Amino acid sequence: MKYNKSSFKYVYSLKCRSCCKYLSFKSMKSVLISNSKIKLFSTNYPTSNVRRSGSTYTTRSCTCLISNIICIKCLIVLGYNILVPCKLCLRNKNNGHLWMFDIKKVYYDIIIRGMRVIRWIKNIIEEYEDIEIKIR
Repeated sequence: MKYNKSSFKYVYSLKCRSCCKYLSFKSMKSVLISNSKIKLFSTNYPTSNVRRSGSTYTTRSCTCLISNIICIKCLIVLGYNILVPCKLCLRNKNNGHLWMFDIKKVYYDIIIRGMRVIRWIKNIIEEYEDIEIKIR
């Protein structure tokens, strides 16, 4: 089946930039709803190497209840977890992911199985077969 390039995104694995512990094996590149210039990775599948910091807060841009997330090995703040999404964010187009990773705090790799690049298609992970990978 052929898909329009804009209808899918690659699936990424994430590692902590500080200690290289795996953080997620199913994440996607995203942007912040309130500011599309802010790039991040989002997932609903963090590994056990990620935990919430404990304290909760809201931001100036919305009333979502969030908690910072940290790496369990090196304890750096990696991003945040949305505990309770606000009505404004739920009304906007979103991917339903609640775990957000700062793009500068992680190493990331596109997931490849055999000769197949794994992609999100309509927010579902599917394997896409007919792909040519160019490496420089």
